[in-house]
Amino acid sequence: MEAHLPIMMMWQNEETQPQSLITKRRQPRVFRERVALSSFSEMEIRQQFRLSRQAIEELYSKIQPSLERKTKRSQAIPGMTKLIAVLHYLASGSFQYCVASKFGISQSAFSRIVHEVVEALYNVVNDYIKFPLTSLEQRQMMAKFYAKAGFPNILGLIDCTHVALIPPAQFEAIYRNRKLFHSLNVQIVCGPNFEILDVVASYPGSNHDSYILQQSLLGNMFANGSFGDGLLLGDNGYSLQSWLMTPYLNPSTAAEKKYNRAHVKTRTQVERLFGILKSRFRCLDITGGALLYKPEFVGKLVIACCIIHNIANTHQIPIEIASDLREHIACQGEYRQEGTHEGRARQQEITHRFFRN
Repeated sequence: MEAHLPIMMMWQNEETQPQSLITKRRQPRVFRERVALSSFSEMEIRQQFRLSRQAIEELYSKIQPSLERKTKRSQAIPGMTKLIAVLHYLASGSFQYCVASKFGISQSAFSRIVHEVVEALYNVVNDYIKFPLTSLEQRQMMAKFYAKAGFPNILGLIDCTHVALIPPAQFEAIYRNRKLFHSLNVQIVCGPNFEILDVVASYPGSNHDSYILQQSLLGNMFANGSFGDGLLLGDNGYSLQSWLMTPYLNPSTAAEKKYNRAHVKTRTQVERLFGILKSRFRCLDITGGALLYKPEFVGKLVIACCIIHNIANTHQIPIEIASDLREHIACQGEYRQEGTHEGRARQQEITHRFFRN
């Protein structure tokens, strides 16, 4: 067999080498200029990140250990830059490469950073999304809701909203909702000041609202009597329970009509919350396109947005509801759930006691 000399021995210098075999010299690595929080004014921060400077700094102190990982790289991306880049990504609903370029990060690095920041936020969910568990917290919650329209014993307003995604091919059908786009159906419980008290973001778009509640930890806690006389308010897509009040479908008395008016006036707040949430984070509305992640990560991303919303709410950072949001998928008559005997009895008791006069 004929022996072959190594290529570098066959041509001793570049002047005699064919162009196709010249070894390319490694180009020097170019480091992009990182964007820092200090480069933005307070107004720009609120517009681009949906939080104030103080709120961002407080949040960063909570998740900094997850974002400032030990590395020997001299040009590692600062943790704060990671956080504000992802905040802008969630707020704008823009493409990854657009946000990455704006913050001096490569697209591939930014893709990893999105997961890193969302996971860091998801890990502190219990610090920011809390349902009232103590008797004092529950009494305070009931009093705030009662002041709105005179509806007693409310601990939360419940409804679901859809977040569009690209589904796994093998499970495409179960993610198609009744508006015929693919989504997660996200259950949210709203407080009296638009705070999010509970969120479940793990069910495909074809699952009905009442099914999600039945499967949820919160639903089981209410069914087991963990909250005493406390109530949830829901629309007619839910089954009337002793702990979940829905409207009368055909109110016939003055008291029943008054009950319905108070119910609607109180419960519409959760629908307004969906508008606030999707205006604050355009990535959650279908007008921003479908999310290109696995459903499990989309669920974590939704929860991360809910955490940031609660932080913004605590810091009283307002947001105008966008006029181009996709219409909320409301309950339809054919999905009305039958109530229980205990639920009807509780509904009648509340009607006669609080709405008869």
